Amino acid sequence: MKRFFPYILIVLSIMILPACSDEERSFSIDQVKIDAQIEEDGVIQVRELYTYTFDGAFEGMTRSVFSDVHHFKAFETSATDPTIETDGMEELKVEKDEDDEQLLKIHTESENETKGVLYSYEIKDSVKKYADVADLTYSFFDESNETNLHNVDIVIRTPGNLGRENSHVFLHADNNGELVQTKKSVQYKVPVLEAGETPEMRILFPAEQLAEAESVSDEEMGDEILAVERELAKRRSNLQKNMQEVTPYIWFVMLGAVGIAIFLLIVHPNRYQGEKSVDKLIREFEKTDPLFVKYVELNENLDGESFIAGLLSLKQRGILKVEEVPCPFKVNEEEDKEETTLRFTYIDEHAELDQADDYLIEWLFTEQDKQGRYFLLDSVIAQDEESDDEKEEKAEKFQKQFSKWRELVEDREDYQDLRRSFHGYPVFSISTVLASFALIYQFTKIDLLSSTEQWMIPLVFGVSGLLVMIFCKNKWVITAYYLAAVTLPMMFFSATNEMILLIICFSVTWIALMIVPSYVWREDIKMLKKAINTAYREFRKKRYPVGADPEKIERRLEYAAILGFGKEYGEQCGKSEKINKWGKAFSASYPLLNNPGAVSMFDSNYLILYTASVGASSSSSSSSTSSTGGGGAGAF
Repeated sequence: MKRFFPYILIVLSIMILPACSDEERSFSIDQVKIDAQIEEDGVIQVRELYTYTFDGAFEGMTRSVFSDVHHFKAFETSATDPTIETDGMEELKVEKDEDDEQLLKIHTESENETKGVLYSYEIKDSVKKYADVADLTYSFFDESNETNLHNVDIVIRTPGNLGRENSHVFLHADNNGELVQTKKSVQYKVPVLEAGETPEMRILFPAEQLAEAESVSDEEMGDEILAVERELAKRRSNLQKNMQEVTPYIWFVMLGAVGIAIFLLIVHPNRYQGEKSVDKLIREFEKTDPLFVKYVELNENLDGESFIAGLLSLKQRGILKVEEVPCPFKVNEEEDKEETTLRFTYIDEHAELDQADDYLIEWLFTEQDKQGRYFLLDSVIAQDEESDDEKEEKAEKFQKQFSKWRELVEDREDYQDLRRSFHGYPVFSISTVLASFALIYQFTKIDLLSSTEQWMIPLVFGVSGLLVMIFCKNKWVITAYYLAAVTLPMMFFSATNEMILLIICFSVTWIALMIVPSYVWREDIKMLKKAINTAYREFRKKRYPVGADPEKIERRLEYAAILGFGKEYGEQCGKSEKINKWGKAFSASYPLLNNPGAVSMFDSNYLILYTASVGASSSSSSSSTSSTGGGGAGAF
């Protein structure tokens, strides 16, 4: 326990330091006053007055606005009215964030003080002009805002009067804010606007007030917009009742998926009913070709490290020999420690090889000396001194050659028809997709969605569901569908308990579909799968037998490497004095037995191939403005 104490202390320090850092300083936004004037050309002139209280030292504030913003300026002021004149006032430095162009940083140092800051800017293309009405749907803050805003007072004024006979005002918000309409303005007030809340307002006023603005359409849209808002208001008033009515159906789908999954697991033909003896299963495991073991372990697939199994397959057939040699790619500063690697030498050039074996040798065995053609394991491992461009070039070459070899392996006759479809799985996947689509469709009918969202969401899920029904046995397609089914409700549906239950339902259904096998293995493959799982368990628990036969121990070291337990089993073998004596006596015949620890070179922690060492060099992101506003306020 004592040797772990320093590491525990380091971890706790790392966890505590950020917390201490956060406690050293904090800020609050005590008041927000916003005045927005819509001009006759449709441009909105905005003034925002924030009152900040800083506890600690800060470099400035932040403000993001997801609209077409122009001429953003910031001023420090002690005024209480956002409409004050700014002529003669000193502007604060404003710059765009390097990673997010819509996040503006306003530089003004503050420390243990209360300060007022005025923002002035204009917004274009947010007001839509039709033949009969002008429409502004806007929110100054949205879910991206991470700061609680206190005493929020927002005033929006149009070019003309807002008489109740010729204008309409709607509030799309679930907080306790108050919306007041007068002849000259619309005012929204709320004591506390919680972080992430979206107080969206919609104002309809006569189109003739925008005398200098261009129309987006010559159609009369007033009646249609009012009909949409009335429907939305009706939904809002009945939302809780309708949500409670759909809850039993969510439970029915979720419990039904779990019940069907349990039933299918019980009756599934993949359940192994044969030999259960550990010794017999291990013998079955050890007599199987290493590459075929890897192929079955990965469910008829081969990963980037599978070429090791291919090399060990050739070694067991006497076509290659392996030995531990000094590594020419690494120079260790410690003179007493020599870096080594594994060398595979092609010794039986007259052996009959199929296309996959022949390609593997032609691909990897590019070096030659007096012993013959050979391959060094470290030649496909990324080296620290190489540049990213070199690694990327070698990674592309490796992946291209590996893909060709994998295709040749998969074309082998012995690798064909290992499993067949399980007829119960398509019925299960199709029924759950239909049920999930029905729930999504029901939510679009009762939740607070726009008319576009009401048809767009069912259309997206309908097309996706159709793809799942076509590829009903493909778990990647099913996973993509349920990932969308979990993500989209969080983006579009109201944050209710029923929405959370819906997400849980889809997650449970997806897990059920992943657990149930979609295929049935051949009887001999079932036994091999059981043998592989048994060997995996024995290696993991360090109970895998070592034995007294050098040849058998050598093979077991190879199989341990294939399953990812080379290091552990090598250490287990290395503790035996008898094995150490054998290794020195039979080092030529049993090279791994000579140094069991060398098997760890096959492990993924050591085998950092070029394909795994090169990630995306850079990522670019683009952002587009939105006419619906939103954004947030903070400090840095």
